[in-house]
Amino acid sequence: MFVKFPLRPILRPVLIFLFIMSFYQVLVSGGVLPASDGVSLLQNNIVKTQRYVYQDNSDLKMVMVGSSLAANLNIKDIGEGVKSIALGGGASQTGLEIVKRSKSKPPIVLVEINDTIVRKIDTELMDSLYHPIFYWLRQYLPMMREEYRPISIFVDFFKSRSKPNQKMTREALDRLEGRYLTPELSQKSIQTIVDIQSQPLSKQDAENIKKEAEFIKTQIAEINKNSGAKVVLFDIPQESRVNAAIRRKQVQELAKKLFPSDRFEWLPPPKEREWRTNDGVHLIRSDARDFAEFLRDQLLGTVATGSLGTAPRKESL
Repeated sequence: MFVKFPLRPILRPVLIFLFIMSFYQVLVSGGVLPASDGVSLLQNNIVKTQRYVYQDNSDLKMVMVGSSLAANLNIKDIGEGVKSIALGGGASQTGLEIVKRSKSKPPIVLVEINDTIVRKIDTELMDSLYHPIFYWLRQYLPMMREEYRPISIFVDFFKSRSKPNQKMTREALDRLEGRYLTPELSQKSIQTIVDIQSQPLSKQDAENIKKEAEFIKTQIAEINKNSGAKVVLFDIPQESRVNAAIRRKQVQELAKKLFPSDRFEWLPPPKEREWRTNDGVHLIRSDARDFAEFLRDQLLGTVATGSLGTAPRKESL
């Protein structure tokens, strides 16, 4: 004998829920609700990667992968058609894996190469991006993406109102930096990094870099094969005292041996100058803007000309 289940008590809340979700999707699709960039480092990483995986990249000119050093650069200062999947606390391998698995075919892939590559690929993030069910949901229902979480939109809205104008003068930007607001604390952080980089590169660290470099070579080869993208390797200046330290120089020399210039294309370094940070590694905003503009001048013309500055073109593998 069948037991009659009362549907009326649950039907109304279900209909209300579906109406709210549908209305929210309309607001998202109609552009009424502004997307959030994320209110934490982890969420910002998720937002950037989801945008690359799920959004239309038909006008993409260049994608940049790397760590927080590259993530510190404002892609708007580089130019239109540029996306960044450089991840705070991450490394280039995760971004390269996303580029490799994505349907997008960027003409240029800019890859940060330094000692941050020892962090390896973020498998948890990759599993989340390409989960069979959620991939489909996020692809066709944007409200399911991280950037449209209601609390994130709310918090990001108020944060954006207090952000300084990125086109402020160099002097105005510099006055907001920690190295000028709290110079003693900033110099202490910088000195800590200088002390670390003043120690020679250990054999274990060198082996870890070599191991990850081999994995990156495989990723680059697959990207070349699947999309024909031009892969350009680069490093980002750090505090001038850090750049002069022995470990930093040893890592750079090792990177050039692992990725020789006759097989891989390296971005020519910028002109010698003083580079400033608040913590020894991440450029302050005005210097980050300078480096971003350097990338723009060196790279955005390569889509049409196939040349990189005055350097001869080389195959990535």
